[in-house]
Amino acid sequence: MVRIPWSNSYLPGPTHPPVSRPKRILWHLRNAEGAIAVKDVVAFFERERFDIIYAQSFARMQPAIYQAARQLKLPLCVHLRDYALMCPRTSMYRRGGNCRKPCLDCRILTIKAKCGDGEGITAISVSDAVRQTFRRHNVLAKAQWHTLHNTNTSLQHFNRDIVGRTRYVSSEFTLGYLGSLTEEKGIADLIRAFKSISGNGKARLLVAGRGRADYTSFLQDLAKGCAVEFLGYVPSDVIYARADAIVLPSRWHEPQARILVEAAVYGVPVIGTTMGGTPEILSQHRTGWCYDPHGQGNLVRLLRQALAMGPERWWQERDLNFPGIAAFKGTAEASGYYDRLEEILQSAAG
Repeated sequence: MVRIPWSNSYLPGPTHPPVSRPKRILWHLRNAEGAIAVKDVVAFFERERFDIIYAQSFARMQPAIYQAARQLKLPLCVHLRDYALMCPRTSMYRRGGNCRKPCLDCRILTIKAKCGDGEGITAISVSDAVRQTFRRHNVLAKAQWHTLHNTNTSLQHFNRDIVGRTRYVSSEFTLGYLGSLTEEKGIADLIRAFKSISGNGKARLLVAGRGRADYTSFLQDLAKGCAVEFLGYVPSDVIYARADAIVLPSRWHEPQARILVEAAVYGVPVIGTTMGGTPEILSQHRTGWCYDPHGQGNLVRLLRQALAMGPERWWQERDLNFPGIAAFKGTAEASGYYDRLEEILQSAAG
C-alpha cells in the first residue's frame, strides 16, 4: 500500500459526525479542485512503471488520476461502483428523491472529475443500469464499456457452514436487512411495512448496519413495539445464517448491492426494489422478488405473502419460487470473474 497526501479537512462517510454547511461547502470545493496533487500521482506511476492504471472508487482522487495517466500516456481502466463522477454524494439522491439529471452544483463540483469525454478509456460498470445512467448523461460517452456484476468474492471468503442453505432455523419468520442506515437505503420504509404485518407475533426483523446517531435514533423510535432487533455492525453471515429472506428496500438507483450476490450464494431469497441494478440479479437470475417502491403497499403485499407461507413452507418451496438460487454462479470461481476482468484489462492495455 502506498499513501499519497490527501488535502482536505475530514474523511466523509455515514458514521462521520455532522458538520456545518459552510464546512461541507468548503470540503466539496476543495475536493472538486483536487485534493490529490497530480505531481504525487505522476511520481508514483513513474516509479512503479505500470502498464495500465486500473482505478476503483477513485473519484476523490480526481482529477489527478486522469491527468497523470494522460500525461504519461498510460491506458486507464475505471471500475464504476457508484455515480461519484456525476454526484459528490455518489448516489444522485437528494431531498428525498432521485435526481433525473445531475443538478447544477453537482455538475460544477464534478466537472474536473469526469475524465473528459472518455476517449481512450475503458469503463467497467457493476451493472448495466450504471452504464446506461452514465451514457444517458453523456459521461464517458466515448469509453469502451463493459459490465461485470459483483461476483468477485472467492468461495473461501464465504462461511462454508451456511453456503447453499436449504432449511429454516426458527419457527419465527425472520427478515434481514444489511446495509447503511440512511434515508436512500429505504430502511424506514421497511420498518413501516414490517410494523403493518407483524401483529401476529410470528415475524422478526434483524437490522444490521450503522448510520448517523440522529437517524439511527429515529429508526429505533419508529420500530418501538415491534420485533425489530438493531444489531449494529455485525459480520454479514450472522444475518444470512438466521434470515429466511433479505430485504433490500432501496429508494435510490443502487448500482448493485453485494447483498444480491451473497444472499444467493448462501441460499437466501431477496425481496428488493426495481431500482438501479437490483433487477439484473433478482429478476434475470430469478433469485428473489422485485417490487416498485413507489407503489403504495407493494412491499407490504410481498411481506404478507412470505409470512403467510411460514418458514417451513417457504424453504420447502424455495426452488419453485426462486429457481435461480440453486445454480447461481455468485463466487469468483463459479462466475469466472477474474478471467473476464483479465481479458478486459489486457485488451485495454493494448
